[in-house]
Amino acid sequence: MNQAIASVLFCVILCFCYASCVNFWSCGSTLGRFTDVSVIGCSTKDKRCIFIPGATIVVFIKFIPDVDIPQVYARARAVKEEGDVHFVFDESDVCKDPYSLVQCPLQKDQEYNYTEMFILDPNTLDYSITLEWELVNAAGEKIVCVGIPADLRNATRSD
Repeated sequence: MNQAIASVLFCVILCFCYASCVNFWSCGSTLGRFTDVSVIGCSTKDKRCIFIPGATIVVFIKFIPDVDIPQVYARARAVKEEGDVHFVFDESDVCKDPYSLVQCPLQKDQEYNYTEMFILDPNTLDYSITLEWELVNAAGEKIVCVGIPADLRNATRSD
């Protein structure tokens, strides 16, 4: 009996933790779907990622294309009320980026693991944003688009 109660309590706590975690969503994926997203530098305890300017952020996306895709490019932007800010990558061609872990061409219905690491500009001001991370084909069509709720916050802030 005690073991059954402990199991139920564990499930309730697990569900509560899952419900309060950061929620990633599709922001217009058309040629595929993501199966998992994780962001190093983003606490799973928060409803929004908290990014400190100057910090290194690592994004992992597992995804499955719905069609064969010969070429893949990465795009990311911060969506905020004042307008979008586009991130610049050293190598936006995912197929040529040795750190992306993606080998092209992509095959339909096969799962791929994409990774990207970047340093948030230390001069970034405090903002609440939606980070939209896209993997697109050569025509600019979205293979996957992941919405990531985030707050850019100065390290000295205490709220």
